[in-house]
Amino acid sequence: MLVVFAAGALVGGWRPFSSQPDVYTFGPDGDLPAFTLFDGQCANGRVGAGASYTDASNAPCGDPHDVEVVGTATPLNSSREVSYPGAAALAEFGRSFCALVVASGQVAPSSGGVDKSALQVTAVVPGQAVFDEPNGTASGSSGGRLVSCLVSRTDGEKLTDRFSVI
Repeated sequence: MLVVFAAGALVGGWRPFSSQPDVYTFGPDGDLPAFTLFDGQCANGRVGAGASYTDASNAPCGDPHDVEVVGTATPLNSSREVSYPGAAALAEFGRSFCALVVASGQVAPSSGGVDKSALQVTAVVPGQAVFDEPNGTASGSSGGRLVSCLVSRTDGEKLTDRFSVI
């Protein structure tokens, strides 16, 4: 955790994204009732409390879409029985991890005529219910301990191409 914190501190002033990206929890008790997207996937639906991202919201990255997952991590193995670390700890991890993803060059400088500076980043972390049952039906195929980084346009317009550097 110290390494993640130190890395987050080093990139804490990074731009164009906010140094404190929004964080949403997913799962039955979360801000997002459903979140089953995987790394590199694009989807429709504006980011906000109550939004759900499932197979039904999937969109080809070459077509207009609202969000793209540009990075994922599973900080705690889904096959191990561990205690829920708390919303604050997962939010801190999500913010630091997403800052690392963007600082690493994993997000292209521009795509589809949109500059990276026109994007916002959002961390999506598991809520307690899905974390405690990481292989349950609410966790999706990636598991209930997945932390994801989404990009979307700050002006609310659609993205039209992929920002993930694959």
